[in-house]
Amino acid sequence: MAVETVRVVTSWGHQYRQRVEHFWDPKAKRTRTRILENLGPVHPVFPRAPEPPALSLPPVHFGLLATRMMSGTLTAAHVVQTVQEMGEEMPAGPLQAVGIRFDLAEKKLELLLWLVPPSSRPGPVPSAKRPSNPSGPTPQRSSRSKGRAD
Repeated sequence: MAVETVRVVTSWGHQYRQRVEHFWDPKAKRTRTRILENLGPVHPVFPRAPEPPALSLPPVHFGLLATRMMSGTLTAAHVVQTVQEMGEEMPAGPLQAVGIRFDLAEKKLELLLWLVPPSSRPGPVPSAKRPSNPSGPTPQRSSRSKGRAD
């Protein structure tokens, strides 16, 4: 008689799940374990987010953006305005973060734009919200419960 279970094994500090079968070996007079399937890591490692879009800008524009970043007055509108004044196209969507990368080998400046990721779980539909009146409308009874007393 064989029994299937799922177990967690540790290898080099990482935990993995396996589906195994325990069965009795009459020749050796002991229980043996056979691996049926490797189910993957217990804590999967997710891939990194894709590289943000990068725009090459002249150093003058980077100076303006860097000054506003350091003073804490940089807004998404400033970034959009600066990029549009140079004739560059902005990626579609609202900005979440902005960064400046300088490649020392190539002496090249790039403006990195992180966009707001799309929501994986949409919020409630506006028509599905609870009424603003705390008492709300009186609940309607079904036709089966009209004649009964509660």
